[in-house]
Amino acid sequence: MEKQENTTEEKPKQETIHSSKKSWFVKGGIVALALLLFSGSYYGYLYASTPSHLRNPEFEHYHLRTQIIVDGKPVDFSHDEFQEDYDKNSCSAELTGQPIDFHDEMDQMAHVHWRGITGGEFLKFYGWNLIGGEDDSLGRRYDQGMMRMHHVRTAGDLLPEVSDSAKYYIYIGDENSYEQKNWDEFLEMDLEDFLGKKSYLNTDGETSFNPLDWLTQKAYAHGDEDDDHNEASEFESDEEKLERINNLIGNIVMFVQETEPSDEQIQDRFDSLVPLSDSVCGG
Repeated sequence: MEKQENTTEEKPKQETIHSSKKSWFVKGGIVALALLLFSGSYYGYLYASTPSHLRNPEFEHYHLRTQIIVDGKPVDFSHDEFQEDYDKNSCSAELTGQPIDFHDEMDQMAHVHWRGITGGEFLKFYGWNLIGGEDDSLGRRYDQGMMRMHHVRTAGDLLPEVSDSAKYYIYIGDENSYEQKNWDEFLEMDLEDFLGKKSYLNTDGETSFNPLDWLTQKAYAHGDEDDDHNEASEFESDEEKLERINNLIGNIVMFVQETEPSDEQIQDRFDSLVPLSDSVCGG
């Protein structure tokens, strides 16, 4: 009789253990589902928050001379922290690991390697995050597969600190003439659209991936659209030829200070543009 009573007492215990295991299984499933949903939502957010031209970057290689003057002091892009190693004897059309760089120990001459880069992304890449998102990343790349995303890392916090009271003034042009542009448009627009000049790699919707072609790319000077390159070249000034060889889309002068710069200050910066070289690799 005692043995039978013990058996009867065991049943509730077994049911309790079974119920407990079932409860933990259900809870574990709920947690796993919640984590899956969260990770899926987060993954989706990362994808949606990255502009398409950064998700799947396309090859580009144009140049713009850039000057940034903070409280009267120009940033020197020839300093080591801005410079990247580069083989001067190599003309490559391969997609680079980063969208922008400076090299050849040159000041001002920015090399843009990915299509669609905006002014805001340019500044964020060197430390001024004026467009939101993570400070150390422009977004994620997915061009090697949806499940192999990786950061488009910034170069670091390299630009000088700016006071809260400072304002931003931006100008485009050259030593002969310049104009003030809208700061917000600079942050948001593709640099080619902002400067109003397309890369020669994008001319007429045709892309040349051989930098040597830049030497013979037609400049269409004075609106001449004749197919004879030699005829067009007759209208090119020496400066226009150098701009074509370097695939230069423009010059930007940016002042960051409390008051608007004077005409003399602006003209002085455009008079200080670094000279263009005759490099077929674009400088």
